[in-house]
Amino acid sequence: MSWQIALPLMLVVVAGFPHGAADGVLGLRLAARGSVSLTLFMAAYLAIAGAVVLLWWVAPLAGFVLFLALSVSHFGMMDTAATAHLPHRGPRVVFHGAAPITVVPLVHGDAVTPIFSLLVGGEVAALINLLQLAAPIWALAVLWLALGQGAAGRRAAAEIAGLAVMLALLPPLWGFAVYFCAIHSVRHLRAVARALSPLGSRVWWQVAAFSAVSVAAVLAAVPWLATVDLDSGLIRATFIGLAALTVPHVLLIDVYGALKRVAPSLTPAKRGD
Repeated sequence: MSWQIALPLMLVVVAGFPHGAADGVLGLRLAARGSVSLTLFMAAYLAIAGAVVLLWWVAPLAGFVLFLALSVSHFGMMDTAATAHLPHRGPRVVFHGAAPITVVPLVHGDAVTPIFSLLVGGEVAALINLLQLAAPIWALAVLWLALGQGAAGRRAAAEIAGLAVMLALLPPLWGFAVYFCAIHSVRHLRAVARALSPLGSRVWWQVAAFSAVSVAAVLAAVPWLATVDLDSGLIRATFIGLAALTVPHVLLIDVYGALKRVAPSLTPAKRGD
């Protein structure tokens, strides 16, 4: 297994998965307040994750496209949470969230082609071309933010531009790992910490336990999903695992509004959903 592939993916698994594992803690808190049944919550969460894995197994292209679309939405929701009270949040969600999805294929097309092929299991040129064609539209949208949306728009455009530069300079897996772990996961964990405040050691132990289960599941799937070598298995296990957890995560955080329900006293500027 090569370190150029193993290190960024293990960073995603070990440092990035805990922000999704916090969903289990949110479920415990919601159950304690009588908002949901913990048994039904866990059963539904695992059933949705299992359905995503099944979809990816039967129709990998559909599973991958679903993962990309939900990633754009969820990344954008988190990146614009602090400015949710400002106008045009819908477009801003798309512009923020689309940065990793458009910049990486545009700049690193040759490098991501074999990765996408491993995930989809077939020809991916059309998908990569589509994402590359979306890049100029995305760039114009960022320019619109910078020029037409006041000081907040300029700050948002500057953040997106900085992210784009980072994604362009780093190899694709490293760029995704840095964004996912150092930006998205950190923001989400801060939002969870505010929602669950005050935090005791018990909460962190719960997050660690849920994280360990998800990490163990991904690592156990590596040899089973390997098509050529362990590198291919790690790539497939990581991204299929991410997709499986992303769907229930988005439903819980962005659709159900779990952070609002756990901490209804948070103002819109303080919420992290």
